Amino acid sequence: MSQIILHHYDISPFSEKVRRVLAFKDIAWCAVEQPMMAPKPELTPLTGGYRRIPVMQIGADIYCDTALIIRRLEFLHPEPAVIPTHLAGAAAVFEDWADHRLFMQAVPPTVIGLLDALPPGFLEDRGAMTPGFTHDVLVDAAPHALDQTRHALDDLEMQLAASPFLLGEHFTVADAACFHPVRFMMNNPALTPEIEKRAALSAWVKRIEGFGPGNVEAMSATDALAIARAAEPMDTAGDSVSDADYALGDTVSIVADDYGQETTIGKVVRVLANEITVVREDGDIGTIAVHYPRAGYHITTA
Repeated sequence: MSQIILHHYDISPFSEKVRRVLAFKDIAWCAVEQPMMAPKPELTPLTGGYRRIPVMQIGADIYCDTALIIRRLEFLHPEPAVIPTHLAGAAAVFEDWADHRLFMQAVPPTVIGLLDALPPGFLEDRGAMTPGFTHDVLVDAAPHALDQTRHALDDLEMQLAASPFLLGEHFTVADAACFHPVRFMMNNPALTPEIEKRAALSAWVKRIEGFGPGNVEAMSATDALAIARAAEPMDTAGDSVSDADYALGDTVSIVADDYGQETTIGKVVRVLANEITVVREDGDIGTIAVHYPRAGYHITTA
């Protein structure tokens, strides 16, 4: 199997979600540092336009969205499991809640406290991804968002009172998903006490941080592109389902239904219950297979 490459940047919350899973599973991986803001000229040739971070690369197969990335890691490295069969439904509910509601609640109070440390143009860049993401809007939203975040942290504290992890004795994707917005908040020193004063939550954070950085080595974006250029897509086989409004061979456009709405266009080569795979041709790299979850994306015939 080709090496696992994660295109990320250090303070990316959603990258941290995947990095915790990689560390827990002790998977060897290569880290490609991508810019925090557009343009991303060494990423979009792989994705066809998608710019959200992280993106996982295995040869010429490109995986977008952390929900799909983690499920692919679970398939390739099933032990120790982060999506155990008997907890898969509960873990998915936690994951969706954390990635959307909890994270979006945490953004205004966290970002407002970090503005001096963020690069110039950050708000403008995120405003292009999320209309209305402006300084004034964040300032106005921060008090209510922080109040709502406190309620969410109380819920996590209650859930963790009786067990070391959210769904029991073992770390799962539910923990990875809830960890990343909580850890993101702690980048703002003014918000760290919100976690520290909740004993079970604070211990849980330390427990997950204790996994360490994982088995990682740096890789240049140039080398990652060269690997894709020299490879052919490998993860395109399997029986497709027939419940979609598009069929094998159709050209489709794929765009997120929340934010970061850049479009990937490609030819459908596989449709699974929870995943779509399209192939596209890049003038420099050649044939690329791009994988998306079906949930959370508009997929329409182009």
